[in-house]
Amino acid sequence: MPFLADGLAAGEMAVLACAEDHNALLARALGDDGRILRLPHEDIYSGNAHALAAYRRMLHGQVAAGVPGIRLVGALPLDQRPQQWAQWHRYEAVFNVAMDAMPLSAVCAYDRHEISDAMLDGVKETHPALLTPGGLVVNDRYLEPATVLRRTATTPGNIVSDSPPTLVLADLADATRLPELRARVRAALDGADGREHPRGRFAAAVTEVLGNAFRHGAPPITVRLWTTPIRLEATVTDCGQGFDNPLAGYIPPGNGSLPAGAGLWVARQACDTFEAFRSPTGFTVRLTTALPGPDTAVGPTGPATADSSTARADRARADARELARQLHAGIENRLVARQPGVEVPTGG
Repeated sequence: MPFLADGLAAGEMAVLACAEDHNALLARALGDDGRILRLPHEDIYSGNAHALAAYRRMLHGQVAAGVPGIRLVGALPLDQRPQQWAQWHRYEAVFNVAMDAMPLSAVCAYDRHEISDAMLDGVKETHPALLTPGGLVVNDRYLEPATVLRRTATTPGNIVSDSPPTLVLADLADATRLPELRARVRAALDGADGREHPRGRFAAAVTEVLGNAFRHGAPPITVRLWTTPIRLEATVTDCGQGFDNPLAGYIPPGNGSLPAGAGLWVARQACDTFEAFRSPTGFTVRLTTALPGPDTAVGPTGPATADSSTARADRARADARELARQLHAGIENRLVARQPGVEVPTGG
């Protein structure tokens, strides 16, 4: 592949983030050069916010180590369901901003036989250039990331919140009640189904958004929470104007272990989807997380312990904050990225 071979010839690093068999084929074609980094596809693409954070963390680490440039070939998970694809569509748009000004060039690989026409349209909206048989060409269908995010700000086909909620916290106005409210959210999410980790992380996401509503929104605030065996969903609504930055929470602000304003970023890390929109009752943030099936391992096996839901949620919140710290630590000896303007979809 000339794109990667040219980078290696120029002293750059090559990063492969495709399915493992495709990574192996590309590495073999490049002579298994020691500057090739093969990333585990399932680990990187476990969620759109997680993927962005992982790429930024690894890229910063490589730059700090003196790598002059990186060439990335990546392939997103291909999920034809509208809600899942909408998340990766937004990811593609945000990537252009999240990796801006970094020494990165990237090719986003898509097999045109495996994606729908609607997905192909989305791909073209989020890539400034396209790789054609004749070479690289400017993509005149490219849209600015903020335009894509605003247009895809809400997900259709809500499958949970049409039913009665599990928990409602209404008419909230006193921020000093936040510890009590956190405990109530955690208790409502407690379960004996072996899925403590995703439930605890979801509790952390909800309480981060609730804290943000107290700090920046306007009372009264209402929290609604739905739980099913396969999905968690919550909305936090306040009476303020909200924020009009579609990139909020995708990129951590500041340059510290937990910079001011990082609550939304922490929330995005701790749930599957995060959507913010104005509704007739105010400004709403909606969060969702899919629960793994009963046969899916979600943590250490063995007898249940007396660990409380509060302790599990505290650990999940600490996990999310640790992600923020690591983002600036540069401790990962790995890397990935792409440079806006050179990311290109290819046919299979």
